[in-house]
Amino acid sequence: MKENKVKILGINGSPRREGNTSTMVKYCLEWAETAGFVETEYLALADYELKHCTGCMKCFGFMAPADDEYQCYDTNDDIRLLAPKVAECDGLLIGFPVYSGGLPGIMRIFIEKMHHFGPMSFTRHAGALKYKALGIISQGGQLYGGQENTFKDMSFWGSIKGMHLANAWPTVDAPMPSSSFFGGILTTVDGSAIYGKHSWKKEATRTIPPASGSRNERSLKNLGRHLATDAMVMKLGREAFAAAGFTQPETIPFTNYSVKPKKGSYVDRLIKEGKVTYVSQKELEERAARKK
Repeated sequence: MKENKVKILGINGSPRREGNTSTMVKYCLEWAETAGFVETEYLALADYELKHCTGCMKCFGFMAPADDEYQCYDTNDDIRLLAPKVAECDGLLIGFPVYSGGLPGIMRIFIEKMHHFGPMSFTRHAGALKYKALGIISQGGQLYGGQENTFKDMSFWGSIKGMHLANAWPTVDAPMPSSSFFGGILTTVDGSAIYGKHSWKKEATRTIPPASGSRNERSLKNLGRHLATDAMVMKLGREAFAAAGFTQPETIPFTNYSVKPKKGSYVDRLIKEGKVTYVSQKELEERAARKK
């Protein structure tokens, strides 16, 4: 990535490769690029093999080797390809349709398999998304089809990872009215073909005037540009913070750990460094007995 540039990764979280979500994400990325300091990449989850998480715990820091790359040890799927792209970007744009009032299955699997970046994974990947920008596009064929709830779900997911939500505030050249000002909450309810890949645009809106399409376009225009700005502000902020010699608190979920770590695992390393203390189940039982 070039100096003074930010990388924004746009992810189409729909099982349909060329549906509404694909064109919405691409349109938003195009507006992000108008900032002049942005490089973008687009990908569709439908092009990757993702297997559901089984909760096997093999990827957690008490089992996985300390220096291993991001991967699923149970299914060895394409999360090993997607995770590095997510970690390397400065801004993440996630778009998805609302099916049956909630996230589509492929999107749900993806966010579950991003857990390494959160505080509880106890791996070297934890915190890799802190102070990065997140843009969300939640769209459906109804006016109130669950877009707001799924938007909140994804916002919560981003917050857990330490990301900062980009808004879609109105601007001089894209003022109100818009579909939303806190992100991309869109509908294709007035589209001439609700599931057609351009049904969210003005050109495909069947009402006169094409209010729904106009609002959708304004929201994505603003979201893309604000996402670009937020990504750059936070990138420069991270760099300035480090250059000033400041340090962040170290993320360690447990300083006393009662699960015996495998030799060479991340938790095993922390124990050897004196940052974590292993407390056996027997010792825990003895402590409990003394308290009685």
